[in-house]
Amino acid sequence: MTQHITLFGVLREAVGTTEVTLDIESPLTVGEVLRHLQAAYPAVGPHLPRVACAVGDEMRSRQARLAQDETLVLLPPVSGG
Repeated sequence: MTQHITLFGVLREAVGTTEVTLDIESPLTVGEVLRHLQAAYPAVGPHLPRVACAVGDEMRSRQARLAQDETLVLLPPVSGG
């Protein structure tokens, strides 16, 4: 299975691109995809505990299963002043 992931903010900066594709053997939960992402791109590791996860305009828990054609969107917390 190919899992598409869209990254924003500090995650995009850590990876160096807005979109990544991971080759994963079977449909996984959001949390499992995050572990695969961290293994492929260790620089995202410190940020993953705080990211929000979505598919389209629907937020997803880390226990939610992803379908093969879904793109996981990772949204880091936003701060400013």
